[in-house]
Amino acid sequence: MQNTIYIKHEIANVINIAKIITIHYFEYGKDYKFHGESHDFWEIIYSDKGHMCITSGEHEFMLEQGELVFLRPNLYHNICSDGKHAANVFIISFDTNSSAMRYFDDKVIKIPDRLKGLISQIIAEGKSAFILPMPDPKLRELIPKEDSIIGAQQLVRLNLEQFLILLLRHEQQTKINNQLFTSKSKFDNHIAAQIKKLLEDHLFDKITVSQISEQLHYGKTHLSTAFKKVYNRSIIDYYTFIKIEEAKRLIREENYSITEISTILKFDTPQYFSKRFKQYVSMSPKEYHLSVKID
Repeated sequence: MQNTIYIKHEIANVINIAKIITIHYFEYGKDYKFHGESHDFWEIIYSDKGHMCITSGEHEFMLEQGELVFLRPNLYHNICSDGKHAANVFIISFDTNSSAMRYFDDKVIKIPDRLKGLISQIIAEGKSAFILPMPDPKLRELIPKEDSIIGAQQLVRLNLEQFLILLLRHEQQTKINNQLFTSKSKFDNHIAAQIKKLLEDHLFDKITVSQISEQLHYGKTHLSTAFKKVYNRSIIDYYTFIKIEEAKRLIREENYSITEISTILKFDTPQYFSKRFKQYVSMSPKEYHLSVKID
């Protein structure tokens, strides 16, 4: 009997993350300032909510919401709030010798919505893998959890590598043309994005699913199904979520009382606002206010 010969193909690695140094998700106040530093590894700063002032080498710029900046090794940089607005910022630093990373040298990139979920996965797996207390800019070492979920550390790396590779693809591909939607999946994405924009445009108002249905000329069931499929939340759940996120920002800026914030965001009563806030944040508005007042 003749043995069949199989050739084992060695997988090419475009980007390989050797080590993770820090993982942070900061909820900065309006007056936050961090002294400058440089280090011998890569760092990504992503503005999830609001915007931040960034100094990168000799350049100073405003990092807008939904943008991230790549800071190459040994590049001096610092970060601060603008003195007027609170901001939510994700920061991860890592070690890699992959040549493909040269493309990202000091680049500022607007992140496509389809890749934002990977950032959330990195944060979630990071919390599963490591002890991540109240975000501390002085943190210098990740401490593994003794009861960590199996594979959590590896998934941090894999999700980060996937994010970087898909971002590289996104940057290198040609701009999306204005072709008609040719599949139900693309159509659902389009409808869900329209709903999301309407909710965000009415953040300080009230809008119902019935009103959205009238504006977009689609049935409520179809709209709800498409939105749930794309964003894994109901329309009302997402609407409440973004209102609570805005409430957190307003609380950190300290320009309004909690009662005033409830009114600004069109909650029926301050009591109902506090109830919904606690459901989403696991603490009351007053408790949250105290938790972010760190000297």
